[in-house]
Amino acid sequence: MPGTLKSDLHPGRTPHGRAQPELSANGGGKPAKILLVRFSALGDVIQTLPILTMLRDAFPEAKIGWAIDTELAPAIEGHPALDYIHRCSRRSWGQTLPNPAKWPLALRGFQAFVDEVRSVRYDVAIDAQGLFKTALLPYLAGIRRRIGYKHGREFSSAFYTERYLERKEYFDPAVCHLDHMAELAARISSSTGEREADDVRYAVEPPRVSESARQRVAELLDGALAQPAPLVVLTPATQWTSKRWPEAYWVALVSLLLRETDLNLVVQGSAADAPVGARILGNFSPAQLAGRVGNLFGKLPIPEMYALYERAQAAIGPDSAPLHIAGAMGVPVLVGLYGPTGYRRTPPIGSPHIKLFSSEGELECQPCHKRTCPLGTNECMQRIRPEAVFQALVDGLSEAGISFQNRSLAVVP
Repeated sequence: MPGTLKSDLHPGRTPHGRAQPELSANGGGKPAKILLVRFSALGDVIQTLPILTMLRDAFPEAKIGWAIDTELAPAIEGHPALDYIHRCSRRSWGQTLPNPAKWPLALRGFQAFVDEVRSVRYDVAIDAQGLFKTALLPYLAGIRRRIGYKHGREFSSAFYTERYLERKEYFDPAVCHLDHMAELAARISSSTGEREADDVRYAVEPPRVSESARQRVAELLDGALAQPAPLVVLTPATQWTSKRWPEAYWVALVSLLLRETDLNLVVQGSAADAPVGARILGNFSPAQLAGRVGNLFGKLPIPEMYALYERAQAAIGPDSAPLHIAGAMGVPVLVGLYGPTGYRRTPPIGSPHIKLFSSEGELECQPCHKRTCPLGTNECMQRIRPEAVFQALVDGLSEAGISFQNRSLAVVP
């Protein structure tokens, strides 16, 4: 049985039936300074952006800061709602562990990081990540109100002054993770009204895209694509092996797109994953790829990723950072390939036409939230057929009113 196209998800709306607390600036006093803590990973950082917008809308006069891993800071740099960015150099500190002689240097760096956060004198901190490392920072920085989850992962709850959402609630696959973070944000104010779930919307605002990033992407695309046509971005690589769609399926999808449409294609990912792109495109002759397909693996730092999706008309990929960046940039059509993670828990938002495939409800093991398939089969990803993905893309482009040449008849999965 193929993985099902889940058509019941309304992007930007809470996908379940409970009422959601509303963040309010009234009552209980307004905090002057708010710290949002989310160190990693990139996709999770992007999914936290709507909370930043909620905070800014509710507290327009407040100063808002974000504590984040240094490597991921470009994902939020230049965001109009942010006043402070606190860069956590965990990677460089971790590299000192094998050499005790460098431990004092790492300790001084960590202390300087904590002191920087303390110097702002935040009134309240929200730990959107809910781990030991993120819960510890507001505690050490002496922030009086520390709001976090009650689930107790890595003993994080011990460092909060206010705790919400039990473990069962937090891990409910039917509840969007944005709802969890919004619950914490709503607790800043003692006045939290309720509104109907159908009225809940999340707005995602990306950082401003620099002209230098736009220019760099323009040069890359001009060098790869010969004719003007709608641009579809494909992201075949992921860090979780359980999220990987079979490379043979990517080959079949690219073949369909090249044969049946005039769409321009870009495949992209990290430099470490460049062999994945090379293997997929290696199934085609140079003549088939020339002027139609750009291989941008390893060529796009985070700001350039934003710039690329600013120009794209569609994006296809698994539940990983590029899919969520595409949503944040409002790419008209998204096709998401969901396997071990729940399509209701971590959907992309921001795009008007979102098609999500998932085997949730069809396989007893789904969603497992495991980095590697416990059964060793990746069946949840195997079930999503390339013909169905192609048809979802074609349907989405048509629904979005995007003109392109379609030489195919209806494709039946």
